[in-house]
Amino acid sequence: MGRAFHLARFELRRYLAHRSDLAFGIALPVVLFSLMMVALGSDATFRGVMHVADLDGGFLANRILERVEHAGGVAVRRYTQDEFADALERTAISTGFVIPPGFSASVESGAPASIIVKSRGSGSDEGRFVTGIVQGALRAAASEIELRRVAGALAGESANDARLDEAVQRALAGAPTRPPVVVVTESMRVREASQLDRLLAGIVVMFLLFSGTLGARALIEERRTGTLERLMTTRLSAGELFVGKLLAGIGRMVLQSFVLLGLAFAVLGMAGPVVFLQCLVLAIVVAAAVTAIGLVIAAVARTEEQAAFSAVVLTMFMSVFGGTFLPTSGTGWLDVLARFTLNKYATDAFVALFGEAATLADQGAELVILGAVAILGLAAARKMFRVSSSAV
Repeated sequence: MGRAFHLARFELRRYLAHRSDLAFGIALPVVLFSLMMVALGSDATFRGVMHVADLDGGFLANRILERVEHAGGVAVRRYTQDEFADALERTAISTGFVIPPGFSASVESGAPASIIVKSRGSGSDEGRFVTGIVQGALRAAASEIELRRVAGALAGESANDARLDEAVQRALAGAPTRPPVVVVTESMRVREASQLDRLLAGIVVMFLLFSGTLGARALIEERRTGTLERLMTTRLSAGELFVGKLLAGIGRMVLQSFVLLGLAFAVLGMAGPVVFLQCLVLAIVVAAAVTAIGLVIAAVARTEEQAAFSAVVLTMFMSVFGGTFLPTSGTGWLDVLARFTLNKYATDAFVALFGEAATLADQGAELVILGAVAILGLAAARKMFRVSSSAV
């Protein structure tokens, strides 16, 4: 087995000496991610949407929504109760607000009332900003309510300073413990990725797929030129050759992941070193699955063109339908297609680690599926793999 490691080390040294491979595997994803970050952060003006199901329709509810719209940068989108529930279920929105029936009447009568915030997981950054703006509108509405109560307490009486102070103190005495209006958050406990988390995860997984599957072309070239046959004239066995190629493929992709993830964690401060190490472990599992697929392509394809075509088609299919950059959960046939791709499981696992919504130990299902793809793919590739082009 030591000879397999020597072969893997030689393949890695050759990869590091190949500038075009380095440019495609490391420099290109870094540049692409940087450009996307600049594009996403080019507009510093906050714009958000308050997704609300107004089941009350009263004066106070309308007054609060008007204040939110006038705050600037926030638009109010109204839903029916069924539309609101459906939008949350489909992850069309991550944070929404429900104004319950009788809200305005309860507040006007002096009974406490609440606006309910429903969020998926911790909600998105936009949802938290909008929630803060809604809370500000509620505080302003609560102040108006208290002032009206003070005015009602003074009705028909002379409004001298002493009497005014007494009425204000009496009206506001219970405000800290019994505010007339509050915001109650109900988390749906569903992991929700930020746009940046999914973007980074998508880029990592997509380029791992490209690198692993396109590696099949290099194997076929070595078979065509007789390099593999010459290797077999040494003491290297067919099994060691296969393992060496596997380890070399994993090593290349882990190096790519280390550079890209290292830069992302250092620049963005996404999480701590423990999360970074967990991401690298996950990258090893993903690299094993992708390398196995690449070896299957190399075993089946007869020419370099066939291998390249198969690799590109497979990678694009998985990237487009696997929810690489947009979640596909609950989106009908897209969700069904996504389950037949590596991207769904790899991207979801990376996103959960980036957002610290879960640890690697919590990604059991994803790891099992990726590991099964690696094992079954390696078994199939080993059975079909031929060293000589005449045997293909």
